[in-house]
Amino acid sequence: MATGQAPSNPVPAMRTYQPVEHPVVVIGQQYLAHYYVELAGKRKLLTLHDRRFIKDAAGNTLVNLGKKIMTMHGSWEAFRGESNEEKDLLFTIKKSKLIQFKTELDVFLANNKGEVPDFKVKGGYSECSYSVLLGDTNTVIAHMHGKHSPKSIILEVYPNVDYAFIIAL
Repeated sequence: MATGQAPSNPVPAMRTYQPVEHPVVVIGQQYLAHYYVELAGKRKLLTLHDRRFIKDAAGNTLVNLGKKIMTMHGSWEAFRGESNEEKDLLFTIKKSKLIQFKTELDVFLANNKGEVPDFKVKGGYSECSYSVLLGDTNTVIAHMHGKHSPKSIILEVYPNVDYAFIIAL
């Protein structure tokens, strides 16, 4: 897709879920679907230099994620495009606790300077199953699970949720 063109939305999945009360937009309004979206993909287990890039179908970088150096909670920062400037920071991800038996991550949007996360990711690596929750609530906005192998994943994104953001998580 050329820059400036709206992406074609994914095809609606057969399941139906109630949309969230207010649309969840982090990366862009163009990545909202007013219906449930199911996406399949592969995850890379290793990356060079602890940096990951999320690209659109045309190869344009939407988000780049990099590991923060010298943090106790193993934080990652996500920036718009290929930038790593503070003004382009979208969100930060960090472990909820230093020692964990199940995965629990806190996601803070760039403008959140408080201690309550905007989103949480909870799940277990052994089950290859995770849920994305809205803030400190039990409101699920997406699921991720590895059905067939640890390398392949299925993302289930609820209506009115930025699916590019969920992919970046």
